[in-house]
Amino acid sequence: MISTIRQALQSALDENGGCIAFDAFMNIALHHPEDGYYAKNILGIGNRGDFTTVPQLTPALGRAIAEWLRIEASARGWKNFNVIECGPGDGSLAGSVMKNFGWFERRQVSLHLVETSDPLRAQQQRKLGNKAAWHRNIAGALTACGGKALLYNNEFFDAFSCRVFRKQAGAWTELHLKVVDGKLAEIFFLPQRPLPDSEIFGRDWPEGQRIEVFESVREWMKDLSGAWREGEMLSVDYGGTADEIYRRRPHGTLRAYRGQQRLIGDELYETPGRQDITADVNFDDLTRWARALGWQTGEMTTLESFAPGAPRADAFRCISLAKM
Repeated sequence: MISTIRQALQSALDENGGCIAFDAFMNIALHHPEDGYYAKNILGIGNRGDFTTVPQLTPALGRAIAEWLRIEASARGWKNFNVIECGPGDGSLAGSVMKNFGWFERRQVSLHLVETSDPLRAQQQRKLGNKAAWHRNIAGALTACGGKALLYNNEFFDAFSCRVFRKQAGAWTELHLKVVDGKLAEIFFLPQRPLPDSEIFGRDWPEGQRIEVFESVREWMKDLSGAWREGEMLSVDYGGTADEIYRRRPHGTLRAYRGQQRLIGDELYETPGRQDITADVNFDDLTRWARALGWQTGEMTTLESFAPGAPRADAFRCISLAKM
């Protein structure tokens, strides 16, 4: 482990009787302000990074999002409008989106980027220069926009921390971690917190089935709703419905990436702070939480349908959520 990550994890273990819930581990490993993966250590995105996203492979997604923004702004009668990208990666997608607006159109768009990672923000600024305004959180971005904006994100929610559960003897147990022989090891026991708000628990899963729930995304959506007055949000991410995600996946979708290599099992815990950790996003949960907030939800579609010309990616889904 990295020294500051080790210290943070040890403190969390000591405070919780020698075990910590997986989502607490994931949050420290990815977002610890001094040595977390996204906060400080991400090397980059693309061939020289730990993973590659669609914008590095094709301009199709940027073209499709630009058209989506154009249509949504026109439907609201917005001549000049604010656009917010959450989790802009290395800035490739934002650059592609803006290139697909004409010279005069670009003068009508105010681009705002929400980024907490210093290394990624530096990459974005090198690519975009003064073409965008940067914010540390969504509330700051929406305040700058007067609460009215069109938002989009790509592979954003799958970087949030998730809770992990396993069906055992007819009940749901939650994944925790403890130190065994100097290494982090998995242990499941009955949740010490209430189960997250997800209908997935009511389904008839086989014994031993593992699932992930992004409870932290629900909290982010609630924070967003408090500052968001009007607009629409497009989300593109790995995932799908619960049935699509977990069909023939008894071990769930939890995984890590380092140097373009996919890591599973005990490899998830070998180098916290030096590798990405992710899971598929349950779009059933996204729509459930959006409706609970009073938002309108659009139809979920595939990446191919939304962005013709993009590589086929069965695991990708796109959905729009609107606040009127």
